[in-house]
Amino acid sequence: MTKSAANRSFRPRLSEARQILPLIRRHLSAAASQRPLATALDLVPIVEDGLFGYELIPDRETHTYPILGCNAEGEPVLRKTSYGVGAPDAMQLVAVNGRLLSRGERAARYTAQRREFLFPDWLAAAEAAWEQFLILFPDLPRRTPILRESMHRYFDKALSVAHSHLLRWDPFIQFFGLPDEAQMGFELTGSGGEHGELTFQQPDNWTLRWSAPPEVINETWSLAPDDPDAAIGGKGHGDHDLPDRPAHARRGRDRRKTRGRRATDQHDP
Repeated sequence: MTKSAANRSFRPRLSEARQILPLIRRHLSAAASQRPLATALDLVPIVEDGLFGYELIPDRETHTYPILGCNAEGEPVLRKTSYGVGAPDAMQLVAVNGRLLSRGERAARYTAQRREFLFPDWLAAAEAAWEQFLILFPDLPRRTPILRESMHRYFDKALSVAHSHLLRWDPFIQFFGLPDEAQMGFELTGSGGEHGELTFQQPDNWTLRWSAPPEVINETWSLAPDDPDAAIGGKGHGDHDLPDRPAHARRGRDRRKTRGRRATDQHDP
């Protein structure tokens, strides 16, 4: 596998996920406190094309979705994906460096556009990510944003408990960027063919299944959140209290299809 292909297939280990996610939130909170904006953000863990971190989803309509995360080298990266760029009656780019773009290339260009930016440190990356919302929503009042930290700390604890049971393997964990993914289950895979899943069941139960022949681990634990509204799937989580966002809804459907295909592939002989 080439280095480029390896980077695209990058997934964090459980130990990395439990460290990187709080790190990103800490710097994002610092950036937001310096330039407040009256919005609530869903921070959805995601692994996408060599990048692991959070997709930042505001509580209002937008067609641009930033992902703040790290690449396989651990470098802070901001990825911006914009959907529906270029209305049918708008001026559209038809050539790049003198080369005429095909119809398919133009369609792809104006359906979804992605840009990535590499940063020397996490605070600079977080400030750039937050700047996107200041640009997208310039008319919003400058008030303290809602980042739902209690909910994320609750998930941090679940990852830590799972990691304590799987210290010997420290498996890779997959995030598809779905708001309800905890109920669907987070896929775990080992370097030697081991596999398992971490799943949440309301109101506060977590189940860990892990197969590493001849060993099999089945653990269930109850983890009460500090704040009742912080529980996974509870009030204030996911898309339940957010307005309809066509671009993000479409992206979620695509991810569910991808997740389903990968699950089917795993069970094929």
